[in-house]
Amino acid sequence: MVFTMNGLMAHVALPYSQFARTYDDAVGTRYFQGLKRAFEQLLRQHGVRFSSVADLGCGTGLFARYLDRIWKVPVFAVDRSGAMLRRAAINCRGGKVVLLLQDIRSLHLPAQVDLITANFDTLNHLLTLKDLIRTFQRVAANLTPSGHFLFDILTPCQLLPPGRSSVHRFITPQCRVEQVIRWQPITNALSIKIRQRCHARANPAIELHRERTFTVEELGRALHEAGFIVRGVHDATTLAPATRCVPRLLVLARRIAAC
Repeated sequence: MVFTMNGLMAHVALPYSQFARTYDDAVGTRYFQGLKRAFEQLLRQHGVRFSSVADLGCGTGLFARYLDRIWKVPVFAVDRSGAMLRRAAINCRGGKVVLLLQDIRSLHLPAQVDLITANFDTLNHLLTLKDLIRTFQRVAANLTPSGHFLFDILTPCQLLPPGRSSVHRFITPQCRVEQVIRWQPITNALSIKIRQRCHARANPAIELHRERTFTVEELGRALHEAGFIVRGVHDATTLAPATRCVPRLLVLARRIAAC
């Protein structure tokens, strides 16, 4: 699809098909640093050990590469974007990460793992509670008995102005990137428009992303129906136990082993 924007012809691309090339420079590397700190603290705090892991919504593979190089365990990295997986193949070059092109609602790993992670809004790309429950069930099926699931998720307690656009701009070595986020609390929805221009005379590429936030009650229902028990619910910013509604949660759950 092509339309006119500010006098320029703009091409509407599939989500992450164009943004993949600048993702790390714009947001990925910065987010990864905080993610690594949170991951290490929560595993230490809850005494979680693992000898195999899968990262869902792995994107450009920064976290998968970290798991491979630092933890030295078998790693499956799953994403449904071919463009992101191609970047992951570059980032994970020389390691033992296995890249899988899959929709996490139908997750099927080559083998069960002790730990599954889902970071940076991966689960918010699921737009219905039914899809969230289905994904949690697939996660449980791909975990070893008593395996753990660690994920972040956006809640309806967003700090963005309702119905108004919030604009973030990034300049990378290759491109100029503009991210426009619009929060609609009535539907618990986030719409995200990414405008990327990589050459002064080139037409910009536009990607339209949709996300859905989930309440704590919805999370509890989905985890229960999938056979998990919750071990920890944390504020993703402070890593303290979440005692009130915060914009982003970090949740650690354990699969209930069958008797």
